[in-house]
Amino acid sequence: MRNNTRRSLVARLSAALAALVVVPATLAVSTSPAGAATSNKLTVTAGEYVYKVSGAPKPGNVEIEFKNPGVEYHMMGIAQVKPKTTLKQVKTALLSDDESAGDEFLVNDKIAGTPNFLAPDQSTTTIANLPAGRYALFCFIPAPDGKPHVAHGMVKVFDVKGSKSSFKPPTDGVAEVSITDAGITLPSGGLPAKTWVKVTNDTSVVRDLTLAEYLTADATFETADAYFNAFFESGAPEGDPPASINGGIMAVAPNSSAYFEASLTDGGRYTLVSSNGELEDDPNELHTDFTAS
Repeated sequence: MRNNTRRSLVARLSAALAALVVVPATLAVSTSPAGAATSNKLTVTAGEYVYKVSGAPKPGNVEIEFKNPGVEYHMMGIAQVKPKTTLKQVKTALLSDDESAGDEFLVNDKIAGTPNFLAPDQSTTTIANLPAGRYALFCFIPAPDGKPHVAHGMVKVFDVKGSKSSFKPPTDGVAEVSITDAGITLPSGGLPAKTWVKVTNDTSVVRDLTLAEYLTADATFETADAYFNAFFESGAPEGDPPASINGGIMAVAPNSSAYFEASLTDGGRYTLVSSNGELEDDPNELHTDFTAS
């Protein structure tokens, strides 16, 4: 489930930011995580074409809830920028034809463990480690007029500041998912309908994980992949979509773990998809189908 359109546009910010990969993933909701020491939460609400940011996140592990009550797909592209960077500077760089635009204020384009794509009327929650600093949010999904959402004003800056948070990822009742070069391994019987998921990347490259729900009885990974590739190239194809992509987790570093919270339909059909985050188009995406229990 690739996103070539977003890649070419992100490249306009900087060559480094062009390497950022955001791949669609699973439906998730926010509750207090089991085993967490304290709360350190950021809520980002997307609409046409705005972000509303609430919370006062401190440096360290941050529980990020991303909500989309809008009518279009949205994403939460994120990059760390220098402290005095303005919203105008970010938007100008993102829309520039100069691939070096933004280099002067970009700090880090690979923020591990953050959410990404969201279908309308969905939400997703992940845990990301955010150092103190200023961050830029941006959405490159194409609007019906063909322009990226950022061109309509969907860009925002926020700050992470204060003393380091003691918030920790959950430890109780966590479902383990591992990614290797050979494939994706789930717990026996698939994923529970409601659980925190610990995603461990046992490969030598950055990986993203997608969890998409099949919406029709005859939907397959191949039909869903074709649909969303067309969606990001030229807009939604005619007819009902075979699957829904409702958030997820991105940029899991090699030999590390990241967390998202899943709220699945009991008995629903799903596919987990992982791509190599260091390739513009991974020709060998990993995927595995399962039924939520």
